[in-house]
Amino acid sequence: MATDARTWFYTTPEPRPYFIEERVNHTLWRNRLQGLSMICTQYTAPFKMEGLWNGMPVEFEWQPGQWFTLRAGREVKELIGVMRQILMMRPALCYTDANGMFCVEWHTNGGLERFQHLQGDPAYQGLRRLRRE
Repeated sequence: MATDARTWFYTTPEPRPYFIEERVNHTLWRNRLQGLSMICTQYTAPFKMEGLWNGMPVEFEWQPGQWFTLRAGREVKELIGVMRQILMMRPALCYTDANGMFCVEWHTNGGLERFQHLQGDPAYQGLRRLRRE
């Protein structure tokens, strides 16, 4: 199955965990992340998936066509770069959340409102804006 982000991020996927897993995993594997396999934990918007990559926890959460959040046990530029290619846009912001996960967010609207919402909240450490509109 040839698939890309258009089948699960830019359009709303069918609310069936197996189909979501198949589409996302094939997209990851086709883009050089063969060692990452995600399991769907919430199959309605916002969609959620989790998995392990080289022993590190990885989580995805997204609202189709609006925003995508990558959470990982640490900052891994390779993973962020591949997700940038898959989503076909630059990430908007990054931070470390209250659980110690490194988070990167992509927003189709630029993410300024989200950035302003997170600013000053002590649960989000090291908040950085990664793109300017």
